[in-house]
Amino acid sequence: MVEILFNSILYVFLFLTLYLEVFFLITFFEERLKLGAKSATGKLSYYPSVTIIVPCWNEEKTVSKTVESLLALRYPKDRLEIFVVDDGSTDKTWAVIQKFANNQQIKLFQKENGGKHTAVNFGIKNTTSELIGCLDADSFVDKDALHEIASAFNEDPDMMAAIPTIIIHEPKTILQKMQRTEYHTVAFFKRMLSPLDAITVTPGPFSFFRKEVFERIGLFKKAHNTEDMELALRMQSNHMRIRNVHTAHVYTSGPETLYKLYRQRLRWAYGGMKNTLDYRFMIFQRKYGILGMITLPLAFFGIFIFLYNFGFVVFHIVRGAMSKAVEISTVGLSFALPSADSFFFNTDFMSILAYVFLGLGMVIIWNGVRLAEGRFRPSMGIFYFITLYGIVAPIWLVRAIVNILFSRGTTWR
Repeated sequence: MVEILFNSILYVFLFLTLYLEVFFLITFFEERLKLGAKSATGKLSYYPSVTIIVPCWNEEKTVSKTVESLLALRYPKDRLEIFVVDDGSTDKTWAVIQKFANNQQIKLFQKENGGKHTAVNFGIKNTTSELIGCLDADSFVDKDALHEIASAFNEDPDMMAAIPTIIIHEPKTILQKMQRTEYHTVAFFKRMLSPLDAITVTPGPFSFFRKEVFERIGLFKKAHNTEDMELALRMQSNHMRIRNVHTAHVYTSGPETLYKLYRQRLRWAYGGMKNTLDYRFMIFQRKYGILGMITLPLAFFGIFIFLYNFGFVVFHIVRGAMSKAVEISTVGLSFALPSADSFFFNTDFMSILAYVFLGLGMVIIWNGVRLAEGRFRPSMGIFYFITLYGIVAPIWLVRAIVNILFSRGTTWR
């Protein structure tokens, strides 16, 4: 009876997952004609004034490359200013950025440490530009990225924020290669959520806002160390349009070790759940469209669905292994090995469902890679993502749930 109940719950969860995969693929086929190459190849009819804020704390090794990538942007210099805000670094960050002190496009600021959101807010308060963007000090941008984003703002006067496509740059470790495919997949979903007005995060690497966003709804908040998620939800609750500009590419470095990845994803998972709880009034509310009916419920309950499915699979693997061990100890190894013939292909319901999930997942990965890279290129990162992500993700997801249950916060690093 208990097993029937667990199986029934699993079937419901799998149905919901399958429904969402098909839903996003249908959206993809509706949008596929708009997923071409860069759109802003020539001059823009209008170049809005832009300020890009680079908040940094102990980024002496990466901040120079970040700022240099901004100076290389293909955008009129008299319409672009760059604020580098040192948020009380304890290393040589302030000394390193002095190399830009005489550049007229760049303004350097130093303040007491207060967290990333205070550094960005400091920059917002000190600019009058029409568009305000942010770039993490461990990321760098494609030279046409701002051109693409400004073009999107020109095309859509109702758009209040724009987010780019983020790509893991030159992954070296297995975990970084896994993250590269993960980011490609995220790029696919962000692009599909964009026309549905269902984006839930404006990430630190190169998101842009009209200045009136901050004038109308206020500045960034600490928001459980995930201020980019909170602001996106605050915008959505005020029906402000957030659009993904998939042709604007930004490159970042993924955590190279499991511990660093765990710390980063724990903050993301915990912050995502806490912010969703803070904005729970939007869940299952039709006036918030796909965001309220699908995206937000998925952001919160999806973690539990993922962990339940993972636990179910692990349980049956362990039970099968124990059963096989008993069989081997009883009849010997030779009799325990499966026979191979033309009919050795598992056709039970769960196996067929697993093949369907894998097939749809590969379609999503395929198109995510094409969206981010311009064409599909097979890589070991795809294999690592398929085989490893489901194993390592429960580590930080379980801890995030524990932290919420026991009111424990997270730290940046």
